Amino acid sequence: MTTSSRPDAGAPAAVSEPEPASPAPDEILGAKLAALIRLKLDVSVTHLYSRGVRRHMRAALRAGATRDEVLAVVKLSTVIGIHALAVGMPILNQELAYARMPAEPAISARPTPVCDALRRDGNFNPDWEAIHEAAPDWLEGFLATGLGIWRDGVLPPLWIELLCIAGDAALTHMYTPGTRRHIRAALALGAEREQIRAVLEIVGRQSRDAYEASLPVLDDVCAL
Repeated sequence: MTTSSRPDAGAPAAVSEPEPASPAPDEILGAKLAALIRLKLDVSVTHLYSRGVRRHMRAALRAGATRDEVLAVVKLSTVIGIHALAVGMPILNQELAYARMPAEPAISARPTPVCDALRRDGNFNPDWEAIHEAAPDWLEGFLATGLGIWRDGVLPPLWIELLCIAGDAALTHMYTPGTRRHIRAALALGAEREQIRAVLEIVGRQSRDAYEASLPVLDDVCAL
């Protein structure tokens, strides 16, 4: 009988080690921030899922969040109102031009120091230009209210950007310009790719709310 010249002849086949599982979003972001991001999704005006709001508030508080931090997330969820004008005003101006109708000139009797300061600092979003042209007083008041979230120090600047990524990338919002802008800002503040991917993974799981909201209703209807 001859034996194989292979050095591993007769040896059992090597068993490959399983690839390590990717860290869960809560491991990457921390339990508190992950809960606040989930709260941001459910409390948003584009979703308003009250059962999730209550659950994620409780989870955030258990993870050490303060009342002020939770309230800051709620406030942050209101600033997406500006997207209605950021999207709508340029389209209005285009359609007015196609229809050969003049746009109404904006008349502001008040100065706009907040807008002016943002321009000087290079932080004035180009998407706001059409709003500033048509409704400068509205934009000034809106920004004066919203910018307090960035300036009051309740939430770290990086956390705010990650929360804004979640809100803009949300399945019920999908605001591409804002998602890109806040990803860029988060990276400038030192965010790691894994952190942003963890945020997007949480966003992707938002679709599970459909089951939680619908299955009890389905059971009730089927029981009739």
